[in-house]
Amino acid sequence: MSKQNHSLLSFLVVGCSLSLMAASLLSSGAPAGRTGAPGDLTCADGGCHVSNAVNSGDGSVVIEAPATYDGGSPIDLVVRTSKPGAARFGFQITVRDTNGAMSGRFEVTDGTQFSDFGLATYVTHAATAPRAADTYQWLIRWVPPTENATDVTFYAAGNAANGDDTNFNDYIYTTSAAVTFAGNTAVESQTFPERLTLKTAFPNPADRAVAIAFSLDISSTVKSFLYDGVGRVVAQSESEFFSAGEGEITLDTAALPAGMYSYRVEASGHSRTGLIAVIH
Repeated sequence: MSKQNHSLLSFLVVGCSLSLMAASLLSSGAPAGRTGAPGDLTCADGGCHVSNAVNSGDGSVVIEAPATYDGGSPIDLVVRTSKPGAARFGFQITVRDTNGAMSGRFEVTDGTQFSDFGLATYVTHAATAPRAADTYQWLIRWVPPTENATDVTFYAAGNAANGDDTNFNDYIYTTSAAVTFAGNTAVESQTFPERLTLKTAFPNPADRAVAIAFSLDISSTVKSFLYDGVGRVVAQSESEFFSAGEGEITLDTAALPAGMYSYRVEASGHSRTGLIAVIH
């Protein structure tokens, strides 16, 4: 291992341990490099959740993924962490190509965020880790590369925690799922309907609120999210039904620090993104 990689590894281990000792369990998501993928640690052998060996006990983490993907065409996956008696859950996922390199990029979805360093190739649970009984799952969206695509493998680690807000007596599980590269046919030979089109966000810059205008070619439920510079959800709207045509949805920005933010609007299985500035 190079001196540079060793220094980074040491920083990650110390950072993970200190952050979880200082804050409630899972509150900031898993640091990058905790999936159990080749070259990665987990939060068990990384010094964060050390009470139980990896993949011990009667729990599991699974990745539900399609068998194939087309270059440039986003796919949705499900990561599910389960253990009888668990009360709080977390996860992290990444993806590697046949050369062992990270491939494509993830998008932040409801209940997720990018891991630290803003790496779009590591996604973890959102800042408020979910409490649930026995099992919890997340929807993950991955955008494949449009060039130099290969078969890929997704690697995920799940944390089935006891919910006592410490990093002890929790269980870490790992898994992987291989997905075959089918080609670029979805991008090259198909025309996707523009079911959702963004119009404008106003005012931009925003002060107390921003209104995002859009149009739909079919009636749909619409939801929007606002993200800070590291991919954390800082505001979101309730799901609202709109008829086909023009629509508008508003996000509260009054309590947000001044700066640049990205937003995403979801409708009819499609999503569109944009940028706004917040000033006060």
